[in-house]
Amino acid sequence: MPDTTQSAAHTATTHTAPVRTVPVGSLLPADSPRLAGLNEGHARALAESGTAFEPILVHRETGRVIDGMHRLRAAVLRGESAIAVRHVDGAAADLFIRSVHANIAHGLPLTLGDRKAAVRRILGSHPHWSDRAIAAVTGVSPKTVGVLRGQRSTEESPQSNPLVHRVGRDGRARPADMPERRRKARSLLAERPRATLREVAQEAGVSVSTAHRLRQELRTGPPGPGSHPGPAERGPAAAALRVRALDVLANDPSLRFTDSGRALLRWLNGQAQGLAAGEQLLAAVPPHCARALTEVMSHYAREWERLAAGMQRGDPVDGPWRAVR
Repeated sequence: MPDTTQSAAHTATTHTAPVRTVPVGSLLPADSPRLAGLNEGHARALAESGTAFEPILVHRETGRVIDGMHRLRAAVLRGESAIAVRHVDGAAADLFIRSVHANIAHGLPLTLGDRKAAVRRILGSHPHWSDRAIAAVTGVSPKTVGVLRGQRSTEESPQSNPLVHRVGRDGRARPADMPERRRKARSLLAERPRATLREVAQEAGVSVSTAHRLRQELRTGPPGPGSHPGPAERGPAAAALRVRALDVLANDPSLRFTDSGRALLRWLNGQAQGLAAGEQLLAAVPPHCARALTEVMSHYAREWERLAAGMQRGDPVDGPWRAVR
């Protein structure tokens, strides 16, 4: 169960494991999440502190250090021939996760690059874990995990990245394609506003409660801080109008049977997917870039309004087409 309960259980088990003293030369280096390796300055500071060290964690079967490489190095610098250890058991992938979690909880903090690299590795070994579960053990935000998961998905072929159920911090398994199911449910609610919630839920593969929440969002806008457009702008009626307008365009022979028309339809159909991808990408934008990015987005929005106004007047840029009224 990849949740904080599991981490707490591991911690409790570790602290109750017997302490043993082993020769420092019998231990193997850690499979460390630190990209730059051991920090000699930190190890020297520990050695010169004169304090007694907490026992380090060592894999019982291999003798490889799981957590405590700086303490081990400090012991060597002090000239000590043995060190106190607590033995742990487990598979290599699980032990790496324990090492990451231990290193964000105490000692020399992992850098952001270290933590992101750990996220990528855990996504490879535990793809069924949810973004929140991975975030909990790596010390990054769930949004960062989502962005890195998306990058990993685009780098792999569909065959090498099959859809699986993801296990959340509560231990419950959920479909990995849930965002796509929610998008389908939203489309169904917009296209068929009179459909029952049970019908939408069954066809989209979501729960009835999820369908109900999505219907409320279509009517009032998604919950969250800030203001949202009113029902006239975001409600099911407006969404249905957009869908019907796209259907009209898609079935118009002057578009379907011309290269430029088909290109336009493909472009329009890609906008919704682009917006969804944009939300994920924007989550990773550093704060100091927000102002410049806002200027770019505002420019694009103004250009969209200019194009729409031109279509409404009947004089698009190259405009032999008349406005559809």
